[in-house]
Amino acid sequence: MTLKVQIISLIVSFLYGIFFSILLNINYKVIYNNNNFIKIIGTFLFVIFNSLLYFLILLKVNNGIVHIYCILALIVGFTLYNCFFSKKIHLIANKYKK
Repeated sequence: MTLKVQIISLIVSFLYGIFFSILLNINYKVIYNNNNFIKIIGTFLFVIFNSLLYFLILLKVNNGIVHIYCILALIVGFTLYNCFFSKKIHLIANKYKK
């Protein structure tokens, strides 16, 4: 794998971490239900869908090779979104909700 492909893989993994975090926030708002069966099935399908989507994207980028730095970039993207941007987006969404 060339250096260019590795850098693209890192960037894609980082962006997918942010994308996954956004979808996770939306998932919690949509599936917020008192029925535990719906929560379990919805969460299971959410995880399966996102895992398959991530591997399909990696398949297009670098023939589906998952390196440890791709997983770390995914985690960093997820964490950065949750730490810095999630609260700001919730404030903006609540401002327009009123």
